[in-house]
Amino acid sequence: MTAKKMESTLIGLKYPSERGAGLKTGAGWLKGKRLDDGAEGLWRIGDKLYDLDGWARNHPGGSEWITLTQGTDITEAFEAHHVTLLAERLLPEFYVREATAPRSCPFTFKPDGFYRIFKERAREALKDVDFHRPTKTSNLIADFLFATTLLLCTTAAATQSWITIVASGIFLTWTLNAGHNYMHQRDNYRMWYMDLSPMSSKEWRIFHALSHHLYTNTLLDLEIIMFEPIFHLLPRKDKGLIPRNFAWLYSPLVYSLTYFIHAIKRIYSVFWEFGEPELRDAVPFLIPTLMCFVAPPLTAFITWAKVIFIASCHFSLVGLNAAHHHPDIYHDGDARREDTDWGLAQLDAVRDRVEIEPSIFLILTHYGSHTLHHLLPTVDHAYLHLCQPAFEQTCKEFGVSTELWTQWKLLKGQFKQLGNVEPKNTPNMR
Repeated sequence: MTAKKMESTLIGLKYPSERGAGLKTGAGWLKGKRLDDGAEGLWRIGDKLYDLDGWARNHPGGSEWITLTQGTDITEAFEAHHVTLLAERLLPEFYVREATAPRSCPFTFKPDGFYRIFKERAREALKDVDFHRPTKTSNLIADFLFATTLLLCTTAAATQSWITIVASGIFLTWTLNAGHNYMHQRDNYRMWYMDLSPMSSKEWRIFHALSHHLYTNTLLDLEIIMFEPIFHLLPRKDKGLIPRNFAWLYSPLVYSLTYFIHAIKRIYSVFWEFGEPELRDAVPFLIPTLMCFVAPPLTAFITWAKVIFIASCHFSLVGLNAAHHHPDIYHDGDARREDTDWGLAQLDAVRDRVEIEPSIFLILTHYGSHTLHHLLPTVDHAYLHLCQPAFEQTCKEFGVSTELWTQWKLLKGQFKQLGNVEPKNTPNMR
């Protein structure tokens, strides 16, 4: 059953035009943004329209960020993706005219607001490192995971050992999760580590970087939309009896099929939405091809399917319980704070875990340092700790808690949220 149209408690957020689409893809989400954002085929930042078409090939982050977002409001992406002031200084060169329609999202970036103050301090904290590029530590971890995954997968195909198959699935998801660090950054080959699974780094840049990261836990968050109506993570009184009471029972099956569902969506998007395959669309075939060198093709395919099944379950278990879902974390429908500062909205929709933060390996493989990552998504995870003092200082000034939660609390909270039909009547904030 399709969820009924609900009104956002983020006053001024327009209901997304494509939210009720049958097959929920990144391209479909962008189509809805183009209908809603009043960008008139250009790029909108605030109430001004810019023509970035000629700039795309020169964009330091890669042309894809520009070409994907044509015809949409990129205010939040522009603010969050640029730590330095260079982009802001270059922007007037591309100005076309004022927008005629109001913004479809009310988030603000005032100079005296939380986010702008924090980002200024973060710039100072990062001034002595090349934060536009990944760290050697992150590279070593990601490359180690990639090489180990290939070794384990070929060994699994050769031996048919269930221990090796399970280990292959775990390492494959760790590699994908480490690739997430690079997907947010300028174009690079390590972001293709995500494509070793049936999931697409291009799709991730849309549903994760451009949707989830910028409109976290709102009606515009595609990572919430894509699970409906199987999982209803927003607090709605009209949740069906089965998803409200039995999601915990069928979750393992949904978790295990996530990669396979994304494979179907990827094929559809590549040929019917984007129009043509790219080189990265061949990457998912690397592992099964290597398996065919050490086992008969049918055996290799069956082994690969087992690995994907395990990896999918592991990925979903980690991803859905990483930081965002608990009745005490803001979800659209809950009462929210009056201040519409984008940074504060991020803080209210995320928590960090005490078990993950001490280890850069766990941070890379389990979506750690989640709050700082949401505030500074293009900064390598291994540099984020440099911004912790600035973060704590700004939180103290704005009366925001920096308390760490346990993984167990978030795991339990996610299932409580699936059954939650009572939106908070008092602002659900840190």
